[in-house]
Amino acid sequence: MGGSSPVWLLVVLVLNFGVSWANCISCGRAWEESKAVGGILRLLVWCGAINAAIGFSSVVIFPLTLTAQALFPDVLKPEDVHVIFSLWYLTIVFPALGAGFIIMIESWNAAFRDRSLGNLSRASYNTLANLHNTMSTINSFEPAFEAVGKLFTGKGDAQGKLILLAAVVVSLALCAGIILTATLIHRWAGTVALPVYKAPR
Repeated sequence: MGGSSPVWLLVVLVLNFGVSWANCISCGRAWEESKAVGGILRLLVWCGAINAAIGFSSVVIFPLTLTAQALFPDVLKPEDVHVIFSLWYLTIVFPALGAGFIIMIESWNAAFRDRSLGNLSRASYNTLANLHNTMSTINSFEPAFEAVGKLFTGKGDAQGKLILLAAVVVSLALCAGIILTATLIHRWAGTVALPVYKAPR
């Protein structure tokens, strides 16, 4: 990978955290309105929240894995670290793809209804992002599935401890992502006034 890979990884993690934080702000600002309106707006807000939680968990899982390796070096050996990330990936890949696909379709609808530069840019970005994520899934799913499959088909006390540790780390990362997302959405919910309803005359 080269000496610059840790720097590149740090950049990716910072971007993931920043994008997830921005998603939470957007979802929070639309939260009350989406509850009142329901329908596609509510679905889109939930999709944004799912993506934010996954993004936060992708950041949190790194320090959690390093901590687990430091605390349990006999259980989590360096060559087994990839198993934790594979298990996390298999847990989030389909919710992430599903939420992204829904957001992409709605961005197409918005661009079709109003061909403004902003709507066309969002539709293009969402389309490219979903194509990239789909291709990445095609390339990454099988190796991740095989790694996790080997983990669960192995025998012995050490293998059982590794399974438990991997499950705990992944669960903590996902819970941390969900809790942080819920906290930020709650912080920003209600900060935008709902439109004033005027009864027809």
